[in-house]
Amino acid sequence: MKKPSAHLAALAVLVCTALVSSAATAQASKSGAPLPPLQLKGGTPFDYCLTDTAQKALADAGVTFGVVAPATQVTVNGHPCMHAVLDSGELNTDLSGLTGKARGGFTLQRNGKRAEFKDMALVMKLDRTAVITTEHLGKRIETLTTGAEGVKIALTKVSAENTPVNLAGPAADAIAGELGTKSLAAGQQLFSATLSFDVLQGLTGTQLGL
Repeated sequence: MKKPSAHLAALAVLVCTALVSSAATAQASKSGAPLPPLQLKGGTPFDYCLTDTAQKALADAGVTFGVVAPATQVTVNGHPCMHAVLDSGELNTDLSGLTGKARGGFTLQRNGKRAEFKDMALVMKLDRTAVITTEHLGKRIETLTTGAEGVKIALTKVSAENTPVNLAGPAADAIAGELGTKSLAAGQQLFSATLSFDVLQGLTGTQLGL
């Protein structure tokens, strides 16, 4: 009797894996228990770049843009940007939203005074809009909001291209109070965001047939 070929052995493994995967998915569906969130790949960089309008408003008010380490400041197409790295994130398996965290942040300085916003935490909703909070003077405040423009969410990747990032009310008030200028208003677009986060394909990914 001939021994099974390597090809047939590999095929058998794939079939067994598929059967186990289908059984796990069916069991989860039968029990009504939701599948756990998918983990986003940490260590992935992203950019928040000042818009032309925001850049001019800051310059006219004598405000200097900077970043908080480990974020770094880079220039993309002539725009100052905060270049940061995703530490961790989760995507709901029903695509109803996601969360993400990143250390570092940005600063605004004027006449020796400094407003600092660091340790970003994002919560995105089903409509793909998001709220970003940061640590400011020892408190976590709503700092930025994002629109849905350019945002794409799938079970394998989350991405955004030139997505508007607007200044939230609490952060605008903090800037006005600390720097003595109202050059940036609540709701004004401050950044354009560009990012692409892969979803880690572990057991949950296998169950979803990715």
